[in-house]
Amino acid sequence: MDTVVHVLRRMGGRATTLLPFSLAIGLAFQDVAALARPLLWPLAVALLMLALARTDWSRLAALLKRPGLALALSLANLLLVPLIVWPVWQALGLWPGLIAALCLSAMAPGIISAATTAAFLRLDSSLALLLTLFTNFLVPFTLPPLALWLLGLDLKIGVVDLTLRLALIVTLALAGALLIRRFLGPRVAEARPTLDGLSVIVLMVFAIPLMDGVVARALAEPAKLAGFVAGAFAGMLLCNLVTTAMALPFADRRTALTAGYCSGGRHNALLMAVLPASADADIFLFIAAVQFPIYLMPTLLEPLYRRLLPR
Repeated sequence: MDTVVHVLRRMGGRATTLLPFSLAIGLAFQDVAALARPLLWPLAVALLMLALARTDWSRLAALLKRPGLALALSLANLLLVPLIVWPVWQALGLWPGLIAALCLSAMAPGIISAATTAAFLRLDSSLALLLTLFTNFLVPFTLPPLALWLLGLDLKIGVVDLTLRLALIVTLALAGALLIRRFLGPRVAEARPTLDGLSVIVLMVFAIPLMDGVVARALAEPAKLAGFVAGAFAGMLLCNLVTTAMALPFADRRTALTAGYCSGGRHNALLMAVLPASADADIFLFIAAVQFPIYLMPTLLEPLYRRLLPR
């Protein structure tokens, strides 16, 4: 058992180095990626459960007592950021499908893994968790009107259905987190590096089904996929910079950088569930392409955050 704990702690300390390898596994074993797709939902629950278990609950309680900042940052992510980045992508004259995908991505809620990777980067994981939850609960009310207004896409999102699905994920994750914290008792703080290691394993497995079909698209349209991957990197960085710049005048550096990081990482897979069948196929290509920056960006940003946020 000591050996397992030691390995997990080592993995937790090297999360940003290990995460890119999970993409390689998914790309190398496409049959495994296809078979693993049903695991996405339980893995999402496991990710959120581990994030909740290792979160500083006193910090989370303090944020919930004064939720104004988190709500304002969530609404800025869902409403202001798309309005700012949309004309930028329009002006660059990119593929129409890529422009639509980048704009839809900016309208999407925060990705569930943000709280986990934020902890690896010295950001405020409690705030990242709250922003993830708030944006996911608010997105059924913000995404459809924005998509219709800016892109002419009619997204008939079932508000109740989406809310219930997220509520089920949160409920199961919270129940699991409570059991973990009850089992660990006062050893929670000491066990955080071990929980981080478990989170790394879940994140690595989570990446595998997301690579399903990417190799086929790469062989069919290599230049286009490369362009979409580059666009996905640019989209994440732009949303990150815009939100950080908006938050800095009103919040401390760590809070602003956390908000920016959460704005860059969006739950693009949600779009697969709500896009109409007539939507541009390039949008679905982007959803595959964006997985590369989602898994590589923590590694690329880690040196910057370590410089800006010394221990």
